[in-house]
Amino acid sequence: MQVDMVSINKQFPEVFDQSIKPLLAHFGIDAPDIMISELVLDSRDVAIHKAFIALNGHALDGRDFIPQAISLGAKVIVAQCDDKSSHGQVEMREQSVIVWFFQLPEKLSELAAHFYQYPANSMSIIAVTGTNGKTSTVQLTSQLANLMGEQAASIGTLGAGMYSPNAEFKTQQNTVNTTPDAISIQRLLAEFVSEGAFQVAMEASSHALVQNRIKAVKTDIAVFTNLSRDHLDYHGSMAEYALAKQLLLQQSGLAYAVLNVNDPEHKNWLANMPEQTTVVLFGQNISTTDLPNEYRYCVANNVRYTTDGIALTLQSSWGDCELRLCLLADFNVANVLAAICSQLCLGKSLKQIAYIVQKLKPVAGRMELYSRQNHATIVVDYAHTPDALEKALMATKQHCDGKLYCVFGCGGDRDVGKRALMGEIAERLSDKVIVTDDNVRSENPQDIINDILSGCANPQSILVEHDRKTAIKLAATQAAAGDMILVAGKGHENYQIIGTQTVTYDERQFVALLQKGKKV
Repeated sequence: MQVDMVSINKQFPEVFDQSIKPLLAHFGIDAPDIMISELVLDSRDVAIHKAFIALNGHALDGRDFIPQAISLGAKVIVAQCDDKSSHGQVEMREQSVIVWFFQLPEKLSELAAHFYQYPANSMSIIAVTGTNGKTSTVQLTSQLANLMGEQAASIGTLGAGMYSPNAEFKTQQNTVNTTPDAISIQRLLAEFVSEGAFQVAMEASSHALVQNRIKAVKTDIAVFTNLSRDHLDYHGSMAEYALAKQLLLQQSGLAYAVLNVNDPEHKNWLANMPEQTTVVLFGQNISTTDLPNEYRYCVANNVRYTTDGIALTLQSSWGDCELRLCLLADFNVANVLAAICSQLCLGKSLKQIAYIVQKLKPVAGRMELYSRQNHATIVVDYAHTPDALEKALMATKQHCDGKLYCVFGCGGDRDVGKRALMGEIAERLSDKVIVTDDNVRSENPQDIINDILSGCANPQSILVEHDRKTAIKLAATQAAAGDMILVAGKGHENYQIIGTQTVTYDERQFVALLQKGKKV
């Protein structure tokens, strides 16, 4: 089922109109008294009352676009300088004032927070990091809060917006990145405050943490889901990737750290835990007597998998109870536990949670089940890493009485090393594999598939079909009633990137129509 979110379309320039003089004085800069209504990073968004923030980013240097911002009428440009002695210097170019700012990338979150009046201070903020499970944990957290009568919002891969159970077919504001830029984060939080949000759950990607995008966001609860191979093209090594995730512990105001005790990496988090932060451990199939006495806990035991969901016994520092979930997959137990822990930390009642949790609905593109009488069941999941694919296949097996099919591909211009790993996993855990295209980007699609097949023991038994729709229909034609088909990689996404073109492609909609017997 699609995650029910409401777009936030309001803009509040009248609230945030302010002079750059007191704004920049906070950073030791004596600037002229000029009114602005917004901060923008993209020179194409510049207008006369918007301040253009020109910094050297990962891919582009915003300072190269200063002439464009001037031509568009920007009265104020705040530009990164590389020399500390230039900090605070002010110059005029035509009708624009340029203020030079030292260490602007590191200070941008604080600058935006100051401009938008520190909105995080008016809400509870839950930041979730980890390789897999961030999106589901964030969405389940907001959904759980809403079911308990609290206004909640979320920011992440699925976009940003206030949660509403009655707006299933409305969309969220799109977010280019899992975690938006430092200015967008503060603007979104300010909008959530005006919408009456009491809590916000947000994904904290490793990129965002390294790039200081949420550095000035007061964070009440940090959630760590797990750590496995991903983004090594950016971080360079697993060690650096792990350290990037741990940067979440340095967030100001951190009261709780909710850690997955089933993942060995949680021990490194414990070793670097701030003294003032309370630790809550969550996990599955763990004896509570094995957990350190100094930490709180919330664990699931006696987990049972049924055709329509999961049942389990929950034991926690807040008490014990039985839970039923209308969700698929072993890892959704972990996601729900993390969401429950966050609400318990915020003072919610375990008794209320136990009653409400059975009403939780699947997250868009995360182990979504599409059934059709007398036909194979299709599961759509976002799994696009080796660990995620392995977990998705193992989870589907738990609910599968017949043969298991896997349809997947790998993205181009991304971590090449994971392709063979995913090929090996798909072959080992599936009865039948169909390799297809994902977001091939600028790479030759066949080169990507060859990389995947290099990890397979019997590549000649793997079917290859570049067109995703044809690949899915091929699996559906071959599979029988009682079989299950995992279609992995796209999940909630409604596009494919082929070359430089972004092509409309909604896999969830396609599978839904296919399972209704529609001509697709």
